[in-house]
Amino acid sequence: MSSHLQQNVKNPPAAHPEEAGGKAQDIVDQDERLLNKLGYKQEYRRVMSSFQQWAYTFDYTAPLGFVTGYYGYMYTYGGPVTIFWAFIATSIGTLCMAFAMSEIASAYPTLGSVYFWVARLVPKKHAPIVSWFVGWAYLIGSFSGTALNEYLLAQLIATSILIGTGGAQGGGYHMSNSGIVGITAALFLVHFLVSIVNTKWLGYLSDIGAAFQILSIVIICITLLAVAPEYQSTKFVFTHFVHAPDKGIQSGVLVVLLGLPWFQSILTGFEVGSHVVEEVVDAATAAPRAMVNSMYATAGTELALLLCITFSIQKPENLLSAHTATGGGEITAASQIFYDVFQARYQNGATGAIVFTLLAACSLFFGNITNVTLTARMAYAMARDQGLPGYKYLVKLTSKERIPFVATIVTVVGSFACTLPAMGSSVAFTAITAMSTITAYGPYTAVLLCRHIFDNDFKPGPFSLGRWAVWVGGIGSAWGLLMSLLFCLPPAFPITGGNFNYAAPSLVACMVAGAIYWYTSGKYTFHGPKRTVDEPSRPADIENRRTDQAACTH
Repeated sequence: MSSHLQQNVKNPPAAHPEEAGGKAQDIVDQDERLLNKLGYKQEYRRVMSSFQQWAYTFDYTAPLGFVTGYYGYMYTYGGPVTIFWAFIATSIGTLCMAFAMSEIASAYPTLGSVYFWVARLVPKKHAPIVSWFVGWAYLIGSFSGTALNEYLLAQLIATSILIGTGGAQGGGYHMSNSGIVGITAALFLVHFLVSIVNTKWLGYLSDIGAAFQILSIVIICITLLAVAPEYQSTKFVFTHFVHAPDKGIQSGVLVVLLGLPWFQSILTGFEVGSHVVEEVVDAATAAPRAMVNSMYATAGTELALLLCITFSIQKPENLLSAHTATGGGEITAASQIFYDVFQARYQNGATGAIVFTLLAACSLFFGNITNVTLTARMAYAMARDQGLPGYKYLVKLTSKERIPFVATIVTVVGSFACTLPAMGSSVAFTAITAMSTITAYGPYTAVLLCRHIFDNDFKPGPFSLGRWAVWVGGIGSAWGLLMSLLFCLPPAFPITGGNFNYAAPSLVACMVAGAIYWYTSGKYTFHGPKRTVDEPSRPADIENRRTDQAACTH
């Protein structure tokens, strides 16, 4: 498939600097014309490179942060054998979705992502309602995902504080749920300030974040393998099964199925680069490459990290035990492994565990820069088409930097509100996790089904799967449906108020709220993605855009 891409996107020969600059500007002009053809006026500044779009996408996945935060859940539901084999299976299923959606992104490189794509793929008479509900579900997922990242980041900080103040067995400070929510609020404020910088600096932050994600994983993998005095056997790493202790699950198959969603959670987000596609040069080619390459990078680094952590386990009985420095629980399991490794070698596990846990927190910090900005741009895209309450305000861009300021405020406030239920119950964390992934993979699946069910004369862009499109899209659709179902299952038995999976009822409540808005107001203002420009830009318009582009890039 990658060779097919290479056949469709040919690399130009080397050119003199003046020629290269001219060709680069020609590409920008072509981007604008394509955007005009899709119905939109060029309003953002195209100052991000294709590499920066990939970095922006890869930052979102925050491999170190999510592997560290979710390792205990993956270990609980199946243990090492599922950590390896289930991750491989999940990577294959997700890669099929990434390839199939990349083909669509190449054909329609515009803001709005899944909701715009669906509107182009379904029959016109159904486009408004289908497009709006897909966009609404995805927007809910964006808010939930932003809340999840920030809350998980706050929990890793709380774990570091606990270890640094003496540990759970030494009188360390154990932060309450309300305290963690307080840290979350402070982090949201910082991310708001970071997210309203201009697009050029956002690209630089993406570069730094991507470098940090990779470098931190390399450092941790090498250090763990060098410091650990003993390794687990290959038999343990590739065959040992853990039967979900204290979850009341009798079936081993059900244990594995309940564990799959946690692997899917750390592989979500390969399409987020589409939310800055109107700020990227050569968008129709850069967007699909960012999707596929970020998926390769995420799966590769996460698999390496998972294997290194599992081989480095010193005391398997410590991972979930309350009688340890981290106090037990799934979220602290990886930090406990870090602690045990340094404790076994140096008789002092606190320093290493704190440093590694804070590196994971920094990974999530960079990831949530992407989270906040993509959610704001998704809200802007739907508001641009008059699809959200208060759309007249959400479409306002800052005069100089062209940043969706109001949409960013709404993103931060709305996402923080999603974390508030965690003040009363830690079960809310699981619900937020499930919600953020269901409302991503549901829309993903809808896009792929619409692509192959309707006879819509789809015309691929530079990235094309050719005759493989039906097969790859079919596998991706089936995988998306399976994941959406598994995320609704209860995580433990018997089902009680304390372990109930609130994701499904929460999703239903959000969709009911959306339906009320749609039938009372939305359907009268939203008629699908609308045209903000009637014809491709005239030469004078393009020349004015060149002047703005030059002023922005120098």
